[in-house]
Amino acid sequence: MNRAHQMQQLSVAYNNTSLMRQQLIREITCLERQLERLRLRDELLDFSTLQTYEEMISSRKELLDNLPWGD
Repeated sequence: MNRAHQMQQLSVAYNNTSLMRQQLIREITCLERQLERLRLRDELLDFSTLQTYEEMISSRKELLDNLPWGD
């Protein structure tokens, strides 16, 4: 594949953020549900697990907020 073709594919993928947006929303929802289930089971919850889930959710929300809106 030549360089121009690669750049064209990158441009299309970069400009169409709707799939990325949908994927991030799915991941955020899934992680939030998992975190809630863990919180209901105190014996499985430790601080590092809680912090990891919160960081994963936060990082995805930040990515979602920073995506361009012009699809």
